[in-house]
Amino acid sequence: PSTDMLRRVIERLHEREIAAQGLQHVESSSDVDHTKFEVVAERDEEEMKRVEGLIDQIIDAAAALDKERMEAKLKRGEGGVRHHAEVMHWTEGDVAKVLRDKVARMRREHDEQFQKRLQSFYDAAKKK
Repeated sequence: PSTDMLRRVIERLHEREIAAQGLQHVESSSDVDHTKFEVVAERDEEEMKRVEGLIDQIIDAAAALDKERMEAKLKRGEGGVRHHAEVMHWTEGDVAKVLRDKVARMRREHDEQFQKRLQSFYDAAKKK
Protein backbone atom coordinates (compact mmCIF):
# COMPACT_ATOMS: atom_id res chain seq x y z
CA PRO A 1 0.00 0.00 0.00
CA SER A 2 1.03 3.58 -0.48
CA THR A 3 2.42 5.68 2.32
CA ASP A 4 -0.67 7.91 2.23
CA MET A 5 -2.92 4.91 2.77
CA LEU A 6 -0.80 3.79 5.72
CA ARG A 7 -1.01 7.30 7.18
CA ARG A 8 -4.81 7.19 6.95
CA VAL A 9 -4.90 3.76 8.60
CA ILE A 10 -2.71 5.05 11.42
CA GLU A 11 -4.92 8.15 11.84
CA ARG A 12 -8.00 5.95 12.16
CA LEU A 13 -6.30 3.61 14.64
CA HIS A 14 -5.16 6.61 16.68
CA GLU A 15 -8.74 7.93 16.80
CA ARG A 16 -9.95 4.54 18.00
CA GLU A 17 -7.22 4.40 20.66
CA ILE A 18 -8.15 7.85 21.94
CA ALA A 19 -11.84 6.96 22.09
CA ALA A 20 -11.09 3.65 23.84
CA GLN A 21 -8.91 5.44 26.40
CA GLY A 22 -11.82 7.71 27.23
CA LEU A 23 -9.93 10.87 26.35
CA GLN A 24 -12.31 12.35 23.81
CA HIS A 25 -13.21 15.46 25.78
CA VAL A 26 -13.67 16.90 29.24
CA GLU A 27 -16.82 18.55 30.55
CA SER A 28 -17.60 20.31 33.76
CA SER A 29 -20.60 19.64 35.96
CA SER A 30 -21.54 22.13 38.67
CA ASP A 31 -23.02 21.45 42.06
CA VAL A 32 -24.09 24.19 44.44
CA ASP A 33 -20.63 24.83 45.90
CA HIS A 34 -18.12 23.43 43.42
CA THR A 35 -17.41 22.37 39.86
CA LYS A 36 -16.33 18.87 38.87
CA PHE A 37 -14.50 17.92 35.69
CA GLU A 38 -15.30 14.63 34.01
CA VAL A 39 -14.12 12.76 30.96
CA VAL A 40 -17.22 12.33 28.84
CA ALA A 41 -16.15 9.23 26.97
CA GLU A 42 -15.63 6.13 29.05
CA ARG A 43 -12.71 3.77 28.78
CA ASP A 44 -13.51 0.73 26.64
CA GLU A 45 -11.20 -2.10 27.68
CA GLU A 46 -12.31 -4.45 24.88
CA GLU A 47 -11.58 -1.84 22.21
CA MET A 48 -8.23 -1.07 23.86
CA LYS A 49 -7.28 -4.74 23.66
CA ARG A 50 -8.17 -4.74 19.95
CA VAL A 51 -6.33 -1.59 18.91
CA GLU A 52 -3.56 -1.09 21.47
CA GLY A 53 -0.17 -1.63 19.86
CA LEU A 54 -1.43 -1.93 16.28
CA ILE A 55 0.15 1.38 15.27
CA ASP A 56 3.52 0.23 16.59
CA GLN A 57 3.18 -3.08 14.74
CA ILE A 58 2.51 -1.26 11.47
CA ILE A 59 5.53 0.98 12.00
CA ASP A 60 7.72 -2.03 12.86
CA ALA A 61 6.55 -3.79 9.71
CA ALA A 62 7.28 -0.68 7.64
CA ALA A 63 10.76 -0.47 9.16
CA ALA A 64 11.42 -4.11 8.26
CA LEU A 65 10.25 -3.51 4.69
CA ASP A 66 12.32 -0.32 4.43
CA LYS A 67 15.41 -2.20 5.57
CA GLU A 68 14.73 -5.08 3.20
CA ARG A 69 14.21 -2.68 0.28
CA MET A 70 17.43 -0.77 0.94
CA GLU A 71 19.45 -4.00 1.36
CA ALA A 72 18.11 -5.24 -1.98
CA LYS A 73 19.17 -1.98 -3.62
CA LEU A 74 22.66 -2.37 -2.15
CA LYS A 75 22.94 -5.89 -3.57
CA ARG A 76 21.96 -4.59 -7.00
CA GLY A 77 24.61 -1.90 -6.76
CA GLU A 78 22.13 0.97 -6.42
CA GLY A 79 23.09 1.73 -2.81
CA GLY A 80 22.94 5.50 -2.73
CA VAL A 81 20.67 5.96 -5.74
CA ARG A 82 17.17 7.10 -4.89
CA HIS A 83 14.95 8.03 -7.78
CA HIS A 84 12.72 11.08 -7.52
CA ALA A 85 9.48 9.14 -8.12
CA GLU A 86 10.37 6.57 -5.47
CA VAL A 87 11.15 9.22 -2.88
CA MET A 88 8.21 11.52 -3.63
CA HIS A 89 5.47 8.99 -4.25
CA TRP A 90 6.49 5.93 -2.26
CA THR A 91 8.84 7.43 0.36
CA GLU A 92 11.21 4.63 -0.46
CA GLY A 93 13.24 3.56 2.53
CA ASP A 94 11.59 6.19 4.75
CA VAL A 95 8.08 4.81 5.30
CA ALA A 96 8.69 3.95 8.95
CA LYS A 97 10.16 7.41 9.63
CA VAL A 98 7.21 9.13 7.95
CA LEU A 99 4.76 7.05 9.99
CA ARG A 100 6.65 7.62 13.26
CA ASP A 101 6.61 11.37 12.63
CA LYS A 102 2.87 11.27 11.91
CA VAL A 103 2.13 9.34 15.11
CA ALA A 104 4.29 11.67 17.20
CA ARG A 105 2.42 14.71 15.83
CA MET A 106 -1.00 13.14 16.42
CA ARG A 107 -0.20 12.15 19.99
CA ARG A 108 1.33 15.51 20.79
CA GLU A 109 -1.62 17.39 19.31
CA HIS A 110 -4.08 15.37 21.29
CA ASP A 111 -2.18 15.77 24.51
CA GLU A 112 -1.89 19.53 24.02
CA GLN A 113 -5.56 19.86 23.14
CA PHE A 114 -6.61 17.76 26.10
CA GLN A 115 -4.48 19.78 28.48
CA LYS A 116 -5.68 23.11 27.07
CA ARG A 117 -9.33 22.08 27.44
CA LEU A 118 -8.76 20.86 30.96
CA GLN A 119 -6.92 24.06 31.86
CA SER A 120 -9.69 26.21 30.38
CA PHE A 121 -12.23 24.45 32.61
CA TYR A 122 -10.03 24.97 35.67
CA ASP A 123 -9.57 28.64 34.78
CA ALA A 124 -13.34 29.10 34.32
CA ALA A 125 -14.02 27.45 37.68
CA LYS A 126 -11.52 29.70 39.44
CA LYS A 127 -13.20 32.82 38.08
CA LYS A 128 -16.56 31.89 39.63
